[in-house]
Amino acid sequence: MPTKVNNGDHLTTEMFEQLKKIELSILLDVAMLCEKHNLTYYLIGGTLLGAIRHDGFIPWDDDIDIAMPRKDFETFQKIAKTELPESLFLHYGTTDSEYYLPIIKIKKNGTVFEEESASPNIKHKGIFIDIFPLDNAKKNSGFFFHTKGRILKELKSLLFLKVNEKTTLHTVVPWKKVVLAILKPVPTSAIFRILTSFMQSNTDDNSSYYVNYGSQYGYKKQTMPKTMYDPTATTEFEGYTFQIPGNTTQLLERIYGKNYMDLPPVEKRITHKPKRIQLKEEINL
Repeated sequence: MPTKVNNGDHLTTEMFEQLKKIELSILLDVAMLCEKHNLTYYLIGGTLLGAIRHDGFIPWDDDIDIAMPRKDFETFQKIAKTELPESLFLHYGTTDSEYYLPIIKIKKNGTVFEEESASPNIKHKGIFIDIFPLDNAKKNSGFFFHTKGRILKELKSLLFLKVNEKTTLHTVVPWKKVVLAILKPVPTSAIFRILTSFMQSNTDDNSSYYVNYGSQYGYKKQTMPKTMYDPTATTEFEGYTFQIPGNTTQLLERIYGKNYMDLPPVEKRITHKPKRIQLKEEINL
C-alpha cells in the first residue's frame, strides 16, 4: 500500500534514501540525454548548494532542481518525446492540458510524490525532478523589467486559481474572482500558452541576463548575469559528474547569502512534507 506522510511527520530513513535514489536516477537519464544532444543544463537551487556543501543531496532535502537556457529547454521537450526512457513522463503544458506550472517535471511512472502545495487536480503524481527555463533579460531593473515580472506573477497566480477553483475560490480577492469568471470559458491550455510565450518574449540571445520566472525566489532575485552561468563548470553530486553554473560562488551568495556553507538551524532542516509517497508501482496479484 502507498505510504502516507502526515503534516509534520518525517519520512523513515530507508524511504527517504530510496526516494533520493529514484530522483538521482531521473537526473542521470536527463543529463545523459542533454549530453547526447549537446544541450546545456545546470544544477541549481538546493541541488547546487548540496553539491557544493555536501557533495550530493542536502541531507534533509527531497528534490532535485536543474535549469536550462530557453532554447535548450524547448529542444529538450522535443527530444524527450521519443528518447526519454518509457519509465519516465515529461509533465508540462504540452503533455497535460490542465498543467499550470511554467516548468517541466520529469516524473517516474508507477510512483507517487504528492506535494502538500500541489494542485489536487494534477493527473500524474510521480516522483520527479524539476527543470526550469532560463529566459533572456536585457537588464535587472527598470519599468519594463518590473512590469513584465509582475504581470507574469499574476498570470501564474490566475492559472493556479483557475485549475483549483473549487478548492481556492473562497480565498480569492474580489477582483481576481471577476477575472476568473471572465476566464472560465477560456481553456487552461490557452492561458498556459500566453504565460509561457510572454516569459520567452525576449528572443535576443545577446541579452546580458538570464531570468528564472518559474523560481519560488521571485524574478528579481533570480535575474542574474549570464556570466554567472557560462561557461559551465562541473562538480560531483552523489558520485556522479554534472554541469553547474561557472560562477557558482557568486550565484549561491545571491540566493542564500555569503554564509551559504554554514548549516541552517535544526528547525529549518525540513523536507517538502509530501502527503503521500509510493516508491514503486503496486502489483495486483
